[in-house]
Amino acid sequence: MSLSLPEDIEPFLDDTHTWTDPAVYALCLSRPDDLAQAWDAEFDHRPDYWDELVEAANVVYVGAAKSLISRLEDHHNQDVRKTVLTAVCDVESLRNVWWCSDMDHAIQEESKLSIMMQNQYADTYVHSR
Repeated sequence: MSLSLPEDIEPFLDDTHTWTDPAVYALCLSRPDDLAQAWDAEFDHRPDYWDELVEAANVVYVGAAKSLISRLEDHHNQDVRKTVLTAVCDVESLRNVWWCSDMDHAIQEESKLSIMMQNQYADTYVHSR
């Protein structure tokens, strides 16, 4: 499964938000069968969080966006602004969206929401910038 845009955003829309609004989003990622091989083919070294990534039951990427649809299209197309994890892990689905008033607010919320999710879901590796 991968992102289907804009359909995957629709469950998160309400009367006050549109696809182009700023937001924080969480993506469920699927690791390749041989994560080490995929990682080593893409990068020269493994990150500090490697053990957490390997041992976690689930992987979630949390990001902030000035325009939700534009950023999710970047992830879907993988031709610009590719993240480290999505270079080796496939985007499986859009897990959640938290709407923000502007990009500054989204950037502030990204870290808070990442920490909240990591604390709430101990078996999940949550990655953000």
